[in-house]
Amino acid sequence: MDKKDLTKILNDHKKWVNGEGGERANLWNANLWNADLRNANLWNADLRNANLWNANLRNADLWNADLRNANLWNANLWNANLWNANLCDAVLPPPTILLLCNWGKVSDKLTSELMRYDATNHPHPHKFQEWADGGDCPYSSGFPRVAHFQENKELWKPGKAKSARELVLMLFKEKGIKYDPNL
Repeated sequence: MDKKDLTKILNDHKKWVNGEGGERANLWNANLWNADLRNANLWNADLRNANLWNANLRNADLWNADLRNANLWNANLWNANLWNANLCDAVLPPPTILLLCNWGKVSDKLTSELMRYDATNHPHPHKFQEWADGGDCPYSSGFPRVAHFQENKELWKPGKAKSARELVLMLFKEKGIKYDPNL
C-alpha cells in the first residue's frame, strides 16, 4: 500500500469516527511494514492480518481495533492506546515494549504493581519512598519510565515486582484486550 492510499483510508476513517461520513478503515491484510502511523486514529479499525512490522504507532489510538493475526513485531507502540483491542493470534513485541503503551488509570492493585516495576527498573529505587513522602518524582529527570500509567503516590508500597509478562497480562485483562495468554 502506498502512502497516498493509506492517507485516504485514514482521512475517511477520521470522518467515520467523527460521524461526518467516510468509512471505517479496512486495512485487513495490508502491508504496513515500516509505515509512519504516529498519532493515527485507528479507533475500531480492521487491521486483521496486517503487517505492522517496524511500523511507528507512537501515540496511535488503536482502541477497539481488530488486530487478530496482525504482525506487531518491532512496532513502536510508545503511548499507543490498545484498550479493548483484539490481539488474538497477533505477533506481539516483547512485554517490556507493551508496557510503554498508554494504559492510563488502572485499578489500585495494578497501579501498585506497576509502581513496583517502575521502582525495580530505576537506578535509585529508594527514591520512590522519598517521592511517596512528598519528594520529587524519581522519573522527573534522567532515566525514563518503563511503564506508562497514571501513578498514585498514596498507593506506593515497596515489594517484589511482578515480571513484565505478568503485568501485561493483568493490563490486557483489565483493559478488555482479547489475547490468548497461553501463547
